Amino acid sequence: MQSLFNGLIRHRMRPLLLSFSILALFWPLCDAQCSRTPVSENGCIKRGKLHHVHTVWRTNNCERCECKPEAMVCCSRVLTPTKYNREKCIPMFHKPTCSIRVVKKNNPSAFCRVFSAVG
Repeated sequence: MQSLFNGLIRHRMRPLLLSFSILALFWPLCDAQCSRTPVSENGCIKRGKLHHVHTVWRTNNCERCECKPEAMVCCSRVLTPTKYNREKCIPMFHKPTCSIRVVKKNNPSAFCRVFSAVG
């Protein structure tokens, strides 16, 4: 009975351990497309516009920026596809949704399957 119970626990823990492993592996990529800029004495300046400390905004070029006391942090909101069929498909930027869609070369209205992306 004890070995059955242990086996059941191990079986149920595998998905949880796998999830934590994947999260730990990809956590460093979360900040991969971010930039940090020093803050002026008045706040953060982005493209000539002043933003006060503790404000968050989105830019026209698909960034999410936050003015923190120590720095202005701007991160891309775009996921870049990395694994897809490069022979039959091409990536196309879609500005209204800040996304890159992978479509068929011979039929741009048909989407291709994407297996992984970074962003």
